[in-house]
Amino acid sequence: MTSTPAYAPATVPLPQPKGPQLDTDALPDEPLFRPRDWAAAFTSQPQEFDYWMDEVEGAVPEALRGTLFRNGPGNFERGEHAYAHPLDGDGYVTAFSFNADGRVHFRSRFVRTRELAAEQAAGAPLYRATFGTARPGGPLSNALDIRLKNPANTNVLLWGAVPHTRLLALWEAGPPYELDPHTLETKAGGPSSLDGWVRAGKAPSTTGSFVLDRALELGSALTAHPHIDPPAPGRSARLALWKWQSQMTVTGSCMRIDVVEYDEAWKRVGGNAFQMEDSFFNPHDFGMTPNHYVFFQNATSFSMWKYLFGLAGPAQCVELVPNQPMKVHVVPRGRGPAKVYEAENAFLIHHANAFEEGDDTIVWSSGWGPEALKTLASGSGMLGSWKVLMKGDFSGIPFTSFWRHRINRVTGEVRREVLYEGQSMDHPKVNPLFAGRPTRFAYFNGSFHVDKQQLAGPPQVWTRLDAETGEAQLWSPGLRCFTEELMFVPGAGGSETEDDGYLLGMYFDAGLERSCLVVLDAADFSKGPVARLWLKHHVPHGLHGFYSEQYYGPLTQ
Repeated sequence: MTSTPAYAPATVPLPQPKGPQLDTDALPDEPLFRPRDWAAAFTSQPQEFDYWMDEVEGAVPEALRGTLFRNGPGNFERGEHAYAHPLDGDGYVTAFSFNADGRVHFRSRFVRTRELAAEQAAGAPLYRATFGTARPGGPLSNALDIRLKNPANTNVLLWGAVPHTRLLALWEAGPPYELDPHTLETKAGGPSSLDGWVRAGKAPSTTGSFVLDRALELGSALTAHPHIDPPAPGRSARLALWKWQSQMTVTGSCMRIDVVEYDEAWKRVGGNAFQMEDSFFNPHDFGMTPNHYVFFQNATSFSMWKYLFGLAGPAQCVELVPNQPMKVHVVPRGRGPAKVYEAENAFLIHHANAFEEGDDTIVWSSGWGPEALKTLASGSGMLGSWKVLMKGDFSGIPFTSFWRHRINRVTGEVRREVLYEGQSMDHPKVNPLFAGRPTRFAYFNGSFHVDKQQLAGPPQVWTRLDAETGEAQLWSPGLRCFTEELMFVPGAGGSETEDDGYLLGMYFDAGLERSCLVVLDAADFSKGPVARLWLKHHVPHGLHGFYSEQYYGPLTQ
């Protein structure tokens, strides 16, 4: 891609709303984004980089002395064959390393999965993928093939004290791949089993028999959304991971979910297992309180025949069921059966935090409410038409809001309340040192404003929400810019003061055809970024990331 030097990124002044609704009269009358600008970030990035960043506006705070890892699809075609969905692209991991002098080093690498190596050699897709990409040749070429490509493209996790440190590239329908945190090179040997806990296979499914599963080459899958329980008196931090398998039964189907907690030496120190009945589609995320794991079972159906006959990828075979209740599974952290409650139907995507107040378990989440589910279930499918969405057409994607679910573990009552609906939003975050504790502030990316039809728009704004007052502070890098997930880095007092810290976020500037890393003050978005760090190129729209206090950049400048 070539840059356009005459274009300078401009901050768009947004009004500070008194409540959760934005004053849309202050925004321009013309369309807030150009579809081709959004689509430009879905251009493959074939290059891998390794350089010191020398275009910095502002100053990098002293609190940032570590490494930000991010992951997302890096390519959207193989040879002459375009992928059917952006999430079928191969994982492209990036690392921003902040050294002791405040300089920042950038590095990027593709995750060298077995499938990537084979498809690079062939110059064409060789595997079916989760979101619809298939081998050339149509249904006859893909029918009865249940082996899925592992793109390792959804999240990245660094965990473990030296010498037990592991950097994992995660995907939620298979095992992770382990990377070298210093170089981002993929470690040899294929996907990691995490010491035998996760097993690679054709599909994350089980017959109920270990021997038969082995014979049929069935495996298990690891979540792409781990959670870290921060340190508490008398114990260090813990990592919670969960694996899953689908199982067909006489009466239908179920999900077998196994949660494990690890200490910083990767020793198992807790967990639990349960079954999610009448489900073939695993939850995307989960919540964790000091005493429980919380899983929301969205009401969905699965068209097995479409998948087996090669007509669609597994995610395309999932349909929402608007008239069935959502189920909430509250699972003890340790021994004991899960309790299942029913709630008003919704489809929850990502969870910002979960905590307990007396008999109530409270979860903050982004997702679609009942009205949005009716739109999705009316023919556009679970995620609408991604082919047009990639081109900037959001007309088939309904509005997402920020919800609070309050689950009373004694009465079984589940109440849903809206925390914020001023923008179509996602990727909510809180201070990670407050995970499992009552929180006041949340941070996320979202669209400019509420559309008259309550339809979604692309993420172009970052928002700081005060859930107590409803006040929202917003900052946008510009009308031709598109924002991604924020990562909260606590400051020196971050364990006591909730908004003490900084937010790191990537955005793509379509005018410059470049990407930028922004540093925002967690206590005040209205003043704009503390620093902007410009890349020399673009990075495609990414997914999730992880910040480590350890520096993994070059030892010399």
